[in-house]
Amino acid sequence: MSGMRNTKAIMLMGHGSKAPGANETLREVARAVQEKGGFGLVQHAFLQMVEPDFQEAMDIIVSKGFSDITVMPYFLYMGLHVTQDLPAEIEEAQKRHPGIKVTLTESLGFDRRLVDIALERIDRKGGGEPLQAPGQHPIERESFRIIGTELDETTIAPLELPVVKRVVHATADFEYRELISFTPGAIEAGAEAIRSGRNIITDVKMIEAGISMARLAPYGSKVFCFSADRDVAEKAASGNTTRTAASMRKAAAFMEGAIVAIGNAPTALMELLKIVKEGGPRPALVVGVPVGFVGAAESKEELGRSGLPHILIKGRKGGSTVAVAIVNALAIIASEAKAGAR
Repeated sequence: MSGMRNTKAIMLMGHGSKAPGANETLREVARAVQEKGGFGLVQHAFLQMVEPDFQEAMDIIVSKGFSDITVMPYFLYMGLHVTQDLPAEIEEAQKRHPGIKVTLTESLGFDRRLVDIALERIDRKGGGEPLQAPGQHPIERESFRIIGTELDETTIAPLELPVVKRVVHATADFEYRELISFTPGAIEAGAEAIRSGRNIITDVKMIEAGISMARLAPYGSKVFCFSADRDVAEKAASGNTTRTAASMRKAAAFMEGAIVAIGNAPTALMELLKIVKEGGPRPALVVGVPVGFVGAAESKEELGRSGLPHILIKGRKGGSTVAVAIVNALAIIASEAKAGAR
């Protein structure tokens, strides 16, 4: 068996996280599998946010002379990443590297050994504890100190200040101070929606991944993104529209009183506004910050005229990181308001 293994390469595939420690865990697992399994190569890879991604990892494997490759999804569940995203990545890799053999294994799934590990963790902790929101890292704390020294905080409304600072922190761009726009009561509406456990809808997976679930957990808010769903792709193709626009139609069932955060696609924002004009559900708050040269500025101007409570970035700038920063800032404001009310 070991003789067969040393000619095989393994790609251990994780999700990817902004938290460095989470990514290091996958690297440690890859090293352990390499050491114990005797494979020719065990290469870690990430679907989102961290390098190497799937195609970059495949390039590394092929460059080292391996053509028999097994992809192991280091996920608990057979979700969309495993059933849709990975097969599409494999198909693309086989087009780029003709002749390679790629086998996709099952995810971790249910295993009695995982139950034993869970029981061990529970016993070691002496009972469960509430999920705690992440503390501020010293580097982040210093970054906000620097932002505070360079930002004229006296010209910014106190309730808007933490949102502005989060956006500047995410982009390292002080121009956002002039570009961000709030309707009266927008921040209060967003914070109250979170405290009430309302849904959060996003146009792209990057925003969904970046929103702090630890901060939402005490309230029960759920984050939805449908742009990668197969039925959405089919409707987009048949309707000659974009996936993100079609995803807003699917999201309509979850939209009443929700926060809708759009950071990538102007077409998604225009479709949202169309849904509202048609008498559809009304969000509690729209975070409208799509980025780009085609339609981005125009879609945000339309949002500004819509009468919906909103936070937007004027002009071409914006993006997923900006949307994430705004939603996370609202979650912090919600938690601080709750603490202050005790």
